[in-house]
Amino acid sequence: MKRFHTLMTMVAIAMLSFSVMSCETDDDDIAYSLQGTWRGTITSGYDRYGGSSYYTKAQIEFYQDPYSYARGSGREVDYDSWGVTDIVDFYYEVRNRVIYMDYSDGSHIAIYNWNLYDYGDTFVGEFHDYYSGEYLASFRFYREYSWDYGWSKIQKEVKPRTVVLTK
Repeated sequence: MKRFHTLMTMVAIAMLSFSVMSCETDDDDIAYSLQGTWRGTITSGYDRYGGSSYYTKAQIEFYQDPYSYARGSGREVDYDSWGVTDIVDFYYEVRNRVIYMDYSDGSHIAIYNWNLYDYGDTFVGEFHDYYSGEYLASFRFYREYSWDYGWSKIQKEVKPRTVVLTK
C-alpha cells in the first residue's frame, strides 16, 4: 500500500509540473505573436484616464523582452481627426492569457476577451481596468509591421514593383 501511495504521489507531481509548464508556454507564444506594430480603432468607451474617448484611431507597438518571453515593452500612439493626441510608453506581461499593461503615465490596463484572426494579422479585444476589471473600450487592430528572426523591421504589405527594361 505504501508503494502505491508513493507511486500516485509521483504521478500527481509529474502531472502538475506539465500543467504549469504548458501555461507558461502559452503565455510566451502569445507575447511572441503580439510583437510588431498594430494600427486600428478604439471603437467605444473611455480612455485610460476614465474620460470619454475623443480619439478613434490608435497605434500600438509591442517589443518582446528576449530574456523573459512573456513580457516586454511598447508604445501607444492615439490619434483624432486633427492628429496625434497622446504618446505613452508601457510595459506588458502576459499571465494566464490576460495581457496586463502598465503605462508610463500611471494608468493600468488589462486586455480580456481578445483574439488574433487572419493568421495573426488582426487583433481584437477589450480594454479593462487593471484593478477593478471594469470595461473601458473595445479595439480592432491590424498588423502593420512584424519582426523577423533577425529583429529587423519588415513591412507586411507587399506593394507591386514597376520594372523598367532597357536595351
